[in-house]
Amino acid sequence: MKFITQFFRIFTGVLFIFSGSVKLIDPVGTQIKMEEYFEVFAQAFHPAFEHLVEYALPVAVVMCVAEVVMGVALLLFYQMRINMWVFLLLMLFFTFLTGYTALALYAKENPETSFAAFFARLAGVDGPASINAVSDCGCFGDFIKLRPLQSFIKDLILMVPTLFLFFRRNQLESEFKNSVNQVAVVLSLVISTWVAIHAIRHLPMVDFRPYKVGADIPAAMQPSAPLVYVYTMERNGETKDFTEYPSDTTWKFKSMDVANPEAKPKITDYNVWNDEGDFTKQTFEGVRFMVIIRKAEKVDPAELKSIASLTNSLPKISSVKIDPMILTSSDRSSVENLRHEAQLSIPCYYADGVVLKTIMRSNVGLWMLKNGKVLGKWHSNDCPDIEEVLKLAR
Repeated sequence: MKFITQFFRIFTGVLFIFSGSVKLIDPVGTQIKMEEYFEVFAQAFHPAFEHLVEYALPVAVVMCVAEVVMGVALLLFYQMRINMWVFLLLMLFFTFLTGYTALALYAKENPETSFAAFFARLAGVDGPASINAVSDCGCFGDFIKLRPLQSFIKDLILMVPTLFLFFRRNQLESEFKNSVNQVAVVLSLVISTWVAIHAIRHLPMVDFRPYKVGADIPAAMQPSAPLVYVYTMERNGETKDFTEYPSDTTWKFKSMDVANPEAKPKITDYNVWNDEGDFTKQTFEGVRFMVIIRKAEKVDPAELKSIASLTNSLPKISSVKIDPMILTSSDRSSVENLRHEAQLSIPCYYADGVVLKTIMRSNVGLWMLKNGKVLGKWHSNDCPDIEEVLKLAR
């Protein structure tokens, strides 16, 4: 029994520290995921969840910090009676999230099933087609992507050691002095909070996304190997998979999937346009210095003073050609008002808001490409000087 207790304690504590840490590196990513959940719950349960969207960032930070601190406390047997109650409640919350995500996604992908109709009624929507689903739970941020069903199974498995330790919480005692435990737990709280705040005010210290510095965007938009498709066909109640579409017309098409999903392009939704049409390929030509503005209406023009000074001077450089541009998902009037007030006299182009959230974790950020390869990324608080930009461009 002692061995099992020790194993469960260490396994669960380390897993929570790891899960919280990879999300703390990028708390804005967790914020985006919580916003998705609140929007889905507003549809499925009550419109009041919409009001929680604006609090998604503090919720994300508190949740991630709590994971790390609770993991440390569990490893040290610190305040086990209280800690295991919080542990259990948090695990129930996570299991509910991943369970709902898995069921909603299944119902959306299989609308013809009776379960899909039942789930639609349960969610209070008009049929399976109206079901909103979160594509993944974000349990490990962008470091490890788990499918909803995988996440749900993971949480069900993790409930076993959680319940085991919960019912034995009164018998678990620390091998360290209480003062040592307190210092370690407080230190984990301070460090975790600092990491989260630093990532919000700047950018994630480690970037796991396909738009990170060093990434080749055009290459990431192509499959890494030829895709192999599997066709699921049906005939007289029999279901069979084919790697080539059958010529026998008695087989009826049911579904199609990719047999080697790891070869799929890492980037599928990067598109840039303006009033004249598609501009995606042009962003891969030469050196592009992009000012990413997701929500122009929430930007103080004073924040763009150093950025405007830098970008307005880039076209005047003769030693190397650098094309500055605005990339936004805001409406035209909001962007034009901001450009005028900030004196940002560079051309404006548009991109999908979700893509811009993936590229840049700040509302205003800087992104530099050379022939489609990412040379640099900066938060608006860390605007580079012209010498740094020229050094990267050469």
